[in-house]
Amino acid sequence: MPDYLKRKVRPSPGKPSQIVRDVLMSKLFKWLALLSTGFLVVFGYLGFHSYRALTFMDHGLQWFWVDSQFISLDTTAMQSAREHHSKQLIYRQVDVDHQLAIFLNTTNNGHFLFTFAKDAPCDPATPYQAQLTVNNEPSETVTFDCKTPDSAVYRLAKPKFTQLQLTNEDFHFNLDLNLWDLKALKKDDYMQHNYRFFQQHSNETVYPWDRD
Repeated sequence: MPDYLKRKVRPSPGKPSQIVRDVLMSKLFKWLALLSTGFLVVFGYLGFHSYRALTFMDHGLQWFWVDSQFISLDTTAMQSAREHHSKQLIYRQVDVDHQLAIFLNTTNNGHFLFTFAKDAPCDPATPYQAQLTVNNEPSETVTFDCKTPDSAVYRLAKPKFTQLQLTNEDFHFNLDLNLWDLKALKKDDYMQHNYRFFQQHSNETVYPWDRD
């Protein structure tokens, strides 16, 4: 028998390794595609809820997360905005699930003003009420003003807040002084009152006092 018939046909060198590489690359691309899809889904979910929290009861203002994040994992985190005309600094916290927004700003006489806005049925016959405790004084029942038949508002102004709790069957608010930066509001208020001085001696953006 001729020698060439006795020889075994050998596979081309490197062919199996090429197949293995192709399989691995295919699996890698699939995993990358799955990871990318998962990331986009999570990012989209967080982005939607973050946007919903920023635009809930926005009153036409541009709200931002105080911690400067584009997206907040905590939709009840602190937000800030400036009023269009006066450039007054405003803080707020929202609870979209309970249809509640809590605003904080300073008044013309330098007091702190909390505004609680709640989407809830409201009319004089069936007033929307809550239990209030402020600065450790005795608790009292307070009544919200009916802004519309479906929304209620309660405002509370004090020169100083050391403690504040407002609660009913729909929501529970307990003032966290580490979260609500009252000093920053007071500082911004003072800088607006002394606009010319701070405009010359500060690198911060300072707006002039302009309140009705």
